[in-house]
Amino acid sequence: MRTEHVKAKLIEVIGKIQEAGGYKDGASIDDDTVPLDGLEGFDSKLAAIATRRLARALEIEIPKDQNIFREGGRSKGRKLSVAEIAAQVAATTKNTAKVAQ
Repeated sequence: MRTEHVKAKLIEVIGKIQEAGGYKDGASIDDDTVPLDGLEGFDSKLAAIATRRLARALEIEIPKDQNIFREGGRSKGRKLSVAEIAAQVAATTKNTAKVAQ
């Protein structure tokens, strides 16, 4: 799966979450945005929701215990940017359906 495809879906998913929460920063998400640091109200609970929505949007499996928003998929790892998250997801997830390459 291409990283650019994952990144576009990730930005869309996070943007919708931010908009639903009444936050105005959802429209300014880009490659360098670190969601856990750079978005108002975006925390580990919203990260888990975003992970499930991203998996559904991409028709892939992301293990429930994997934190895609932190380095190494752990709760204590370095917080990742959108570009880093997309690259990690594209490289490590298994497709459960054929996705346009």
